[in-house]
Amino acid sequence: MRTGKAAAAVGLCMGVLLLGGCEMLNQDKRWEPREADAISISEEGSITEYVRDTLDEAYYSAAELEQMIQSEVSDYNAKNGADSVQVKEFAAEGSDVRLTMEYARAEDYAAFNNVEFYYGSMINAQLNGYLFDGSYKRVRDGVVQGAAVSGSEVLKKMAAEVLIVTAPLEVHLPGSVIFTGTNAEVLSANDVNATGKTDAEAENTGLVLPSSAVYTGEEKSFEERAAANRVYIIFEMQ
Repeated sequence: MRTGKAAAAVGLCMGVLLLGGCEMLNQDKRWEPREADAISISEEGSITEYVRDTLDEAYYSAAELEQMIQSEVSDYNAKNGADSVQVKEFAAEGSDVRLTMEYARAEDYAAFNNVEFYYGSMINAQLNGYLFDGSYKRVRDGVVQGAAVSGSEVLKKMAAEVLIVTAPLEVHLPGSVIFTGTNAEVLSANDVNATGKTDAEAENTGLVLPSSAVYTGEEKSFEERAAANRVYIIFEMQ
């Protein structure tokens, strides 16, 4: 004999079947990125990359682009192990291209794309030379709390995980954000837009100076530009 709870569950599942299938009721809706360049990190540490771009057919066709990507993936996997990088989707509609890639580890994402990228513990991040200097936003439940805090406050959360990326990049995390650099926009408890710009810089984006204005600032060095585009995201696993 079925219990009341079991019968209710069966009845609910039958209703879902009529709509297309009985799935786990608490299964998360598939995450959809807002930005053209985005990544999602799984609890196991694999990286899914989402790219949307416009194809310049003066250089190559969609078929040539796909072939080039597949060739680069094959070369990388031959040197670093099968399935280190996978093309999950390549779609072209007119000049619009949508690409989804999957990387087995953070190291594969960094090496394949030739970008700065770290994912791991706070301690190992320090051992890799990351200083956690600068200012940070304190975050709770996807909302920034109060004024910016120093890196020494961030380092009190040594049990947390840290992601360090090169802006611009939207990020979906397998946990709740507790700090970000001030050069990032908090979208939700699990999502950050690593813009590489502070709130003040973002507000001034698009400001057009008069043609007679003279720029008196100093040109930033490569190191300074790299530091400005380096975004720290600290989070706790769910």
